[in-house]
Amino acid sequence: MIKDRYHPLWLWFYSSWFRSLQKIHFRKITVISDDLFSEGESVLLLQNHFSYYDGYWSMYLCNKVFRRRFHVMMLEEELAKRMFLTRCGVFSVKKNSRGLIESLNYASELLQDPLNVVTIYPSGEIISHHQQNFEFQQGFIRIAGNHANHSLIALAVVLVDHFSQARPEIRIYLKKYSGERTVEAIEQAYHSFYQSCVNKQTE
Repeated sequence: MIKDRYHPLWLWFYSSWFRSLQKIHFRKITVISDDLFSEGESVLLLQNHFSYYDGYWSMYLCNKVFRRRFHVMMLEEELAKRMFLTRCGVFSVKKNSRGLIESLNYASELLQDPLNVVTIYPSGEIISHHQQNFEFQQGFIRIAGNHANHSLIALAVVLVDHFSQARPEIRIYLKKYSGERTVEAIEQAYHSFYQSCVNKQTE
């Protein structure tokens, strides 16, 4: 696997660059949540994966809501093309390989530090954000079910709409998960939350 080589200066540069792109391409970003995420616990962030900007939305949540260090799991073949991202907290996973377990264990290690956020896209691939019910990759439960890291689990759904404007608005719906740490329970909770977010989006 490819481990991250986190460096705050690189993260600042990357975040600043995307803030510039954000101002050009998007009209507004809004985080919608009724939950508070207190300090003292790491966060496992489960987020839908539908665009080039998904890592930035995760980083935005780390900076604005969680106030913890950003880490995200990316497919190894994609990260190998963009090795500079390792400086921003990106590490690799290679599905259907021996290295998968190493990546999952590494994510669990990161979550043992209460200053970290680890983002995982449970779909395992980019899919349309109109596709609400997708199958979770089974490996993530090795992280979510690891009681040694004492992490919070946060569910994030990112939705995009233009409404009557030329540039789209980004709405990030965020919720703290407090149920059983099984694949079935977390997947069901995420899909239920996703549907409720779509309902709010269309009100």
